[in-house]
Amino acid sequence: MVAACASDPDDAVRPTVAPQSTTIVTVAQSADTFPANGVTENVDALDNNFRPQVLTIKAGTTVVFTNVGRNTHNVVPANDKTATTWGVLDAGFAPKATYSYVFASPGTYNYYCTIHGTPTAAMFGTIVVTAP
Repeated sequence: MVAACASDPDDAVRPTVAPQSTTIVTVAQSADTFPANGVTENVDALDNNFRPQVLTIKAGTTVVFTNVGRNTHNVVPANDKTATTWGVLDAGFAPKATYSYVFASPGTYNYYCTIHGTPTAAMFGTIVVTAP
């Protein structure tokens, strides 16, 4: 049996596709690291979208990913399909699950759901981390 994802009428934001000229940045991060700063930002994983799709934070901020959709998802760095550097695989990200990570180094972190997207289409996102 093959299962597929149908459109989710609860999604207020439709999946997007990155412009053709977009290049995937593979965590161009600084050598500087900063301790956790007590600030938390949220990213929701809906069915077929991450919201917000682009999040800009200061280094040391904790990002909490919450699966608010009705399907299992994952959060995988665009350059690391096994989520060994950060991220959460689908076994740990069922509906209502959360995953948090402290982004300690400035840089650009591209990620996607391998089940419902690619690094540049459908369910993908970017976290831009600036120096504090």
